[in-house]
Amino acid sequence: MAKKKAAASLSMSTSDNITIAGAIAYPEKNAENSAQQEVMARFGDGLPYERERIVHEARFYMAQSAEAMLEAGKRLIIIKENEPYGEFTKIVTEQLGLADRTARLIMQAAIKYTSPRLESQRQTFAGLGKAKLFELMTQGDEDLAELAEGGTIAGLTLDEVDRMSVRELKAALRKDEAALKRSQQLVAEKEKQLQQLSQQLAGKTSSVAASDEQTPVDAQQWVTLTLEGVGDRLKSERLRLGLSQEIFAERCGVKKLTQYNYEKSERHPDAGYLIAAKALGVDLNYVMTGERSDEASALDVVRDEEEAEVLTAFRHIPGETREVAKRTLTAMAEKKSTRHRA
Repeated sequence: MAKKKAAASLSMSTSDNITIAGAIAYPEKNAENSAQQEVMARFGDGLPYERERIVHEARFYMAQSAEAMLEAGKRLIIIKENEPYGEFTKIVTEQLGLADRTARLIMQAAIKYTSPRLESQRQTFAGLGKAKLFELMTQGDEDLAELAEGGTIAGLTLDEVDRMSVRELKAALRKDEAALKRSQQLVAEKEKQLQQLSQQLAGKTSSVAASDEQTPVDAQQWVTLTLEGVGDRLKSERLRLGLSQEIFAERCGVKKLTQYNYEKSERHPDAGYLIAAKALGVDLNYVMTGERSDEASALDVVRDEEEAEVLTAFRHIPGETREVAKRTLTAMAEKKSTRHRA
């Protein structure tokens, strides 16, 4: 009998040990941990953290569509935030069968497409598929939101992105990136010219007597003034083409409000927009640098929208001179005057 009691006592002791071990393995999360609270509030759907449940849900969503992938990403974020250092990689690789890099990519997608700016458009983007979501992750939230609302990215509408292959989308984004770099190079060259001019002006002021000395011109100030002028020059080009703000915005694949912000220099145009604008006849060299290209040199003397509409016909003639443009304007004025007299 003594042996049986000892066995029972041992059994109870073992059970107690298991309970204690479980309490150690799954401790209650500190409610004051703000980082965990923030993650749970955003991704936890109002439920407390439970490792088994979250792992099970992540495994389930991974087998579903792009929408489900984003849900899986939310679970991965929760696991990473709540598990001790090193445990996350074990769960991802051993229990979910994912490479660590893939898991992090899925988490980045979840963070991207559940951001406040894109949350309402999540279903729209999910329809593109997982691979295209990954490709579009490098784009800004504002640009993606504009795409979902009828705008463009890299000159492509949402329908065009949906119809093309992943490889075609990747190529288009790379081409757009290259175009953006070229535009940035133009701006950089202009900045260099402005800095040189600033140095020249500073050299001149240094030769003046001390009593008459002036503060040297700040190169950054020149650069800022030039960049702010992009909006004015863009508006000038639109008027030169005789297009209203609404029509010009529509043809460039953006909203009228976006066009307004561009012209007010509250936002700077992206490469996709500039490519579309160039197709309409906008002199991009003038917009970015303030210097007319040869093809547009005949058009910088226009005085109103009516003149711009007629002179736009000259934009395809390289080397058209100002004198030719002026004679054309004079002929227009005489013809109009004759009609009025008649």
